[in-house]
Amino acid sequence: MTFSGSRIFITGATGYTGVVIAEHAVKAGHQVRGLSRSSTGDQKLQAIGTIPVRGDLSSLETMCRESRNADVVMHLAWIHDFQMDYDEVLRIDKAAVAALAEPLKGTQKPLLYTSVTSLVQPDPNGGETMEDAPEVENPLLRRMAAERAALEWADLGVRLVVIRLPPYVYGRSGSVFLPMLIQQAVKHRRSIYPEAGNVHTTDVHVDDAARLYLLAAEKAAAGEVFNGTAGTTTTVRQMAEAIAKTTGYPAVSVSRDEAVELWGEFLVNFVSIENRASSRKAQEQLGWRPGEASMLADLVEGSYVETAKRLKDEKWRT
Repeated sequence: MTFSGSRIFITGATGYTGVVIAEHAVKAGHQVRGLSRSSTGDQKLQAIGTIPVRGDLSSLETMCRESRNADVVMHLAWIHDFQMDYDEVLRIDKAAVAALAEPLKGTQKPLLYTSVTSLVQPDPNGGETMEDAPEVENPLLRRMAAERAALEWADLGVRLVVIRLPPYVYGRSGSVFLPMLIQQAVKHRRSIYPEAGNVHTTDVHVDDAARLYLLAAEKAAAGEVFNGTAGTTTTVRQMAEAIAKTTGYPAVSVSRDEAVELWGEFLVNFVSIENRASSRKAQEQLGWRPGEASMLADLVEGSYVETAKRLKDEKWRT
């Protein structure tokens, strides 16, 4: 297929990463349509030159039609409702992938599926991990089942490619967890980290991630899995210290029990995941070169400075 001027359909297009991918795609000359659940989402997409398509992950006929008419399909939508039965989350995703994949069989049109790097075990020697590392043995991290189900379409004539995103996709003052950690620091007037804070994590700037999706759509072969990561050396303590500089509050080590009391168990479990996923494969095979500011730099002197100021102002007004 000719990639320039492609018709691209994106699920999760109104989300943090999806909207940036759509923006990059439009600027590159592609025609982009994105799944949107509301008028607010419609307006967000229209503002960047993307055509909104009303629906959600249960809109199977809509997704099937959009996939059939597209040259490239990118699936970023995922249900983040932690109260929902996870088997139901997996069922909905599998049905959505089937709706997107079926029209693409035998066409060589790419279907990019979004997964996460935290599904594999950390290297026992503390090094980086590649895409073929063993699956993590954690009943709370069952998303690998969804990735495996999606990859089955590669054996059925679909050019399905998996992009694994890291725990921290950052930049443009957005994301989920960085603003959450900044908010916690402002709330408690200290930037805490559990225990020694020596757990390593992986990150990528959202603009670098967007460029990877477009490169994978153009170049990646069916059945390939790519880690979409940049930094792999940042520790939880370094993150807390960066947030401390940005907020003006001290960085403080606390016990795990105290961290759970302040943050809740989910957030403590999240920051405690050791993850150092290498993107060497994506760089070598796709020519991807992440080049945006590092996560720590963005926290201390970049887009999150204004986030911290806004959160502090909100705290003093309440």
